[in-house]
Amino acid sequence: MLYSNALAAFALLAAGESAPVQGQIYACGDDQIREYTVTGDAAVETWRWRAADARDLPAIYRTRLLAHIDDCKPVDDGRAILVTASTGGVVLIDRATGHVRFRATAPMAHSADLLPGGHAAVALSINKNGDRLELYALSRNERPLASVSLPSGHGAVWDAGRQRLFALSHDLIQAFAFDSKAADPHLTETARWTLPGRHDGHDLSATPEGGYVVTTDDGVWLFDPDGGRFTPIPALNPKLRVKSVSVTRRAMAWVQAEDSWWAHGFTVADRDASAPQRIETPGLHLYKVRWIR
Repeated sequence: MLYSNALAAFALLAAGESAPVQGQIYACGDDQIREYTVTGDAAVETWRWRAADARDLPAIYRTRLLAHIDDCKPVDDGRAILVTASTGGVVLIDRATGHVRFRATAPMAHSADLLPGGHAAVALSINKNGDRLELYALSRNERPLASVSLPSGHGAVWDAGRQRLFALSHDLIQAFAFDSKAADPHLTETARWTLPGRHDGHDLSATPEGGYVVTTDDGVWLFDPDGGRFTPIPALNPKLRVKSVSVTRRAMAWVQAEDSWWAHGFTVADRDASAPQRIETPGLHLYKVRWIR
């Protein structure tokens, strides 16, 4: 039922007149996170955070570890932002104050999410000390509790309904169980699915209906964990090097690489990807966007 609802949502607006896309969204790249308020084809920047200005971070974070931010995920009901950077840093930022609640050094960190009991999981990509999924307690900076293999780790999403962590690697989506009350908290794999297309997973994000959007090197797909099905999203498949997709019940936003791994802006559209509008991000090597729910 959840999967049927998710498919229906992508076609919902195609049948009738659509309203202008509206909402708030985070855009990240370089050492910045920008918050935009989007209305139709216009976007106004309403907030900005720069690692270089974060005086509560050690100098190495401000100058190197957060130089290339690659995810900026709203967490804690929008009260915080969980940030990863391919240059080796992970931070949890309080949205109201901009202060850093947690930090860790994690080579080629590409995505993260909060887990129950004050924990976080971080996906690390290709690096001699990467290619794994790391588990942290937010009360302990810089000290991973455990790790599991995750070749070219690019996605980590906690699913509260299913009580599973879904992780994206080069070829797979994997599900992990997590018991926050265990004496030695750890992740245990419970299922795996092979990615469609040319593989090379780039992004994994949840839909409001309980499914997932996953991007590979050559397309964008709707993923149903219960049935193990991947269904192409027609407007975005095939499409090369889509670095992120984020959806709400009525809107979609995505970033497609334009120069090497980054873009000059992002696209917002109706949930079925119709009526696309381009939003420029001048002065930012953009990597991902995330709607703020």
